[in-house]
Amino acid sequence: MFSKTTIVENNLSDKELCLTFDDGPGIPSLIGNFGPKTLELAQYLHDQEIVATFFMVGKFIIKYPEITKKVSDLGHIIGHHTTTHPDLVKYWNAGHDLIPEFTKAEDLIKEYSHNRSIYFRPPHGQWNESICNHVNDQFKTNYNYLGPIGWNIDAGDWMYWSRIDFNSAAKCAEAYLKLIYTKRKGIILMHDSTANKKYLPSKFRKINNRTLDTIKLIVPRLKNDGFKFIGLDKIEFI
Repeated sequence: MFSKTTIVENNLSDKELCLTFDDGPGIPSLIGNFGPKTLELAQYLHDQEIVATFFMVGKFIIKYPEITKKVSDLGHIIGHHTTTHPDLVKYWNAGHDLIPEFTKAEDLIKEYSHNRSIYFRPPHGQWNESICNHVNDQFKTNYNYLGPIGWNIDAGDWMYWSRIDFNSAAKCAEAYLKLIYTKRKGIILMHDSTANKKYLPSKFRKINNRTLDTIKLIVPRLKNDGFKFIGLDKIEFI
């Protein structure tokens, strides 16, 4: 069911990109309209005829169920990003039960699965063979899981939201574009929200999130330069 190692595409063609977003869903703050804009991001990508994958956290799906449904209705893929977003390796090493992180999140997203397939990405990409063996043995499911899904283009968007900087979206966009033009293909990791918000830096990252603004800078430029965006479901993982 789950792979022992993180899966990253290896057969995309030149100038093929796949957009993925972690840690949502989220909504903007009441002051200044800053912060997570999961639904607005999904709508913009839909208007651009781009299918993205949103790896959502169960606790936020519970909080914003209507956003999850609308993102799915816009044609995007809803991925599994655990129930509470722990570092699974640390969580496992501390003796915690991992299975509720899988079962509860599955209950929340299974209605959005296509052909009973669910894409999974562990928080922070933390995964190992021991966890894989345990989850494959103990997690009882009727769904076909693909993962853990990794990435190969990540400019650390969350770092740009760590402090108030009204040019942060432009700086973040340039960092991603530099990587994309170098690698020329791959799975892009970004964050439409922040899951570890109990820590002060993470609170700032959530409040200052500019992912939508960054995407609006990146997408037109890449399209103009001949890049093509494809959905995660169009990638043949080997």
